[in-house]
Amino acid sequence: MLYKTQGIIIKRTNIGEFDRLLTVYTKDFGKILLRGKSIRKNQAKLKGHLELFLYTHLMIAPARGFDIVTGAETMEKFSFLHQNLISLSSAYYLSELIDKLIIGPEKDENIWQMFLSSFQELNQPNQDVKVIISDFENRLLEFLGYGKQKNFLDFVEALLNEKLNSRSFLQEAFYLLK
Repeated sequence: MLYKTQGIIIKRTNIGEFDRLLTVYTKDFGKILLRGKSIRKNQAKLKGHLELFLYTHLMIAPARGFDIVTGAETMEKFSFLHQNLISLSSAYYLSELIDKLIIGPEKDENIWQMFLSSFQELNQPNQDVKVIISDFENRLLEFLGYGKQKNFLDFVEALLNEKLNSRSFLQEAFYLLK
């Protein structure tokens, strides 16, 4: 039985010759992993709808292992975000936070609304990106039950027992544009 949802593609990994494993944060299911069959082929119909940081309406078929994307329609491209280095590096950072701090599929309307609105804000020119990021960090920890932390980065890296890769990329982007 097919099911539908809306989501933002936060991560992708090539598997096999033409397939791609997609990590999607969705409105209805939280973080899910999906298989995009043959989407790396040049003539793939879904290829343009399953790129990073697109807000997409998905049709999914349950399968053994990973569910399979059978249909997709882009709802919002976030064009400015994809063309602006600070916004793009911020999107990578927010996506890495969601990917690493949210373990598996669990619907959370608060996190979904915050994630979507943060992307919409990053898609607008002349936004104070540092405020968007700080607000996202603080609210995410609160929604996850950790409360406010004085040093977000130290807390999260200690919690994960690893460095956040996109944080250094984000800092470089801010440095380059000074």
